[in-house]
Amino acid sequence: MNRRTLLRMSAAAALLPRISLPADSAQRADLPAEVAGVRLPQSDLALAAATFARQSCPDFLFNHCMRTFTFGVLLLQRRRLAFDADTAFVAAALHDLGLLPQFESAHGSFEIDGADAAEKFMLQRQRSAADADRVWHAVEMHDGKWALTARQGPEAMLVSLGAGTDVDGPDPEELEARQIAEVLAAFPRRQFKQRFTSLLIAHCERKPNSQHATWLEGVCRVHATGVEADSVEQRIAAANFPE
Repeated sequence: MNRRTLLRMSAAAALLPRISLPADSAQRADLPAEVAGVRLPQSDLALAAATFARQSCPDFLFNHCMRTFTFGVLLLQRRRLAFDADTAFVAAALHDLGLLPQFESAHGSFEIDGADAAEKFMLQRQRSAADADRVWHAVEMHDGKWALTARQGPEAMLVSLGAGTDVDGPDPEELEARQIAEVLAAFPRRQFKQRFTSLLIAHCERKPNSQHATWLEGVCRVHATGVEADSVEQRIAAANFPE
């Protein structure tokens, strides 16, 4: 059974505030039809996700999300894996929303906050509980352990592979120089290294204890004050048993 039952998902969708999207979302999204041989989805759902991401994210982060999708498609094609383009695109477009103050919760990790925001987007677009759940997992696990991400399916794999490639750098054995150049021309990096690092540090400064056992924990420990110590040994010793 999925993380949420169909009834709970439907009830949650009815109670959520609407995300306001402009009527001319196709024009506002301003997406190229194809990049490096990858067709970007042009459905109403995909264009709405692109518009929402562009309105919510600074330019360097929006372009990172678009490169995440494009690199991810290229890497799944090499692996001969089929995927649902609309679902994967929504997850890629919205996968870093949790780093932005307007989407963060008081204590949750950025992965969970982003996953919740992306799931809400899907439910408000009247998408199925299964598709919303697939997007949630793709966002939440995009920087997690690969074995777990891969078990979630190709959409989660796409976001993980694409985001990892854009952050850590492409593997020249998997992507051609021509493909990389075309992706960067379509979606320029705009000082991504410096600006993305600053975004991560700012998140850690606001929420120093939200990233225990996550990809971002090391950054928080280095750059944020007030990070609470947490270890297996401490949890064992603190267990509420008399021994």
